[in-house]
Order: sequence, then C-alpha cells, then structure tokens
Amino acid sequence: MKTIYLLLLTTLMFGSCSNKSEKFYDMAAVGAAEESPAPPPPSDKDIAEADFEQTIPASGLNQSTNSSTEKIKVAEKIKKTAYLSITVDDYKKARTEIEKIVKSGNAYIGSEDEQNSAYSISNNMVIRVINKEFDSMINNLVAVASNVNSKSVNAEDVTAQFVDIQSRLKSKKEIEKRYLDILQKASKISDILEIEQKLGQIREEIEAKEGELKYLADQVDYSTINLNFHQEFEYAPTDKPGFWGRLGNAFVNGWHGFLSFIVGLTYAWPLWILLGIAGYFLVKFIKRQLRK
Repeated sequence: MKTIYLLLLTTLMFGSCSNKSEKFYDMAAVGAAEESPAPPPPSDKDIAEADFEQTIPASGLNQSTNSSTEKIKVAEKIKKTAYLSITVDDYKKARTEIEKIVKSGNAYIGSEDEQNSAYSISNNMVIRVINKEFDSMINNLVAVASNVNSKSVNAEDVTAQFVDIQSRLKSKKEIEKRYLDILQKASKISDILEIEQKLGQIREEIEAKEGELKYLADQVDYSTINLNFHQEFEYAPTDKPGFWGRLGNAFVNGWHGFLSFIVGLTYAWPLWILLGIAGYFLVKFIKRQLRK
C-alpha cells in the first residue's frame, strides 16, 4: 500500500510540474510575440522596385556579367619613351637636319619650345614616332650631336591595362544593349524613366573608357622622344676703357644728356606759354597795386 501511494503521489507531482513548465513556455512565447514588432507595410518605393525587378529579368544582366569574364586576347602592347639631351655645333643646321630625320622616319613634331640667350640657344622638342621606327630614330638624332649629354629609354608593358579597359568596355556595352532591349518592353513611365537614367550613366562610362583606350592605343602606336638640343656660345668679355677713354665717354654722354634736356624742355612748350601768360597778368597786377 505504501508503495502504491508513493507511485500515485509521484505521478501527480510530475504532472503538475509539466503543466507549469508548459504554461511558462506558452507565456514566454506570447511575451516574445508581443515584444517583436510586426513588419511595416510595403511602401510605394518597394512596390515600384518590385515591379521594376519583375520587368527586368535577373538572368539578362547576369548574362552580360558572365560574358565580360571571358578572356580577351590581344597582341603585346609596349609603350616606349625616350629622353635625349644633345649639344650641337650649329643650331640652325641641326634644326634643319632634325626636321629631315623626322619627316623621313614616319614621325611628326608634337611640340617644341625654343629659347635664346646671350650664351646659348636651345630647343625642347617632343617627337612622336611609329613604334617600329623608335630605335632608328634615336640613332639618327644622336648622329646630329657633337656631344650626347644624357640618354634615357623606357619601355613599359601596358598589355594588362589594355586588356582590362577592353574587358570593362565590352561589359558595359553588353549591359547597355540589355537595357535597350528592356526599354523596348517596358510599359510603365516610371520604369522607362529609370531605365533611361541608367542608360545615360552607362553611356558616360562607355565614352570615358573609349577615351582611355584611344589614348593608350595612341601611346603604344606612337612612341615619344623628348629631345633637347642646344648650342653654346663662347663668352667674349669686352675690354674696359682706360682713363682717357672713360673721360671721352663722359663728355659724350654729358652732351647727349644736355641735348635730351633741351628736347624735354621743348616737349613742355604748352606749359611755358601758360606760365608766360600767368606771369604777364601777375606783373600787371603788381604794378597797379604799387600805383595806389
């Protein structure tokens, strides 16, 4: 009997504990539900974006992105630049020879800056030459010099940069094409305006990349030679005159100064006329006062 009572008592206690724990978990769930705010209703912007995403299939833009990852194979692109400083015996003769070398070597003069002083005459010239004629052009220019002061040649491989720009340009053109196709299918005015805005941004990016590619291609096709050639004149100091020579120069300079003074007074003839008239009336006035 004691055993049966103990079993019944244990069963009742276990049941009451399980009921309390279930009530506790239910109240915790209710409290958590009360504390977490309900999600806000969708706004007009969210609805518009959802409609726009339905209009633009995600697969379309993914296709353009995947296609841009394709490797673009191009020939090796080498950008060459040279800095050359030479001294010549006759500037005019050297200038004529350099012009002939440039014209005969598939090149042109991009710019030049000539400077002349009492001691020297120099010219800073920028020559653009076809890449394959780069080395021969430098050799021909060195042949004109009486002395080579400095010579520096730099070759830079820009193939990776060229490929990167081409890849980005191709990707943006594919995205532009996809947006144009979507624009033909769009029916909502809001979607059309948004697509046109995106197209304007993409078009600006395409034009910028095309400009970069054109500049880089020009730097590769035509190498740059920065040429400085100059002629130095011999300095011949003049002999200083002696005492009698300096004295003679003083008389001559004094006479020229006196003549310049006379000329200056002549330039002021209207002033002398006004002073004469004023003096005449002043003297007349003084005489009248003395008579009184």
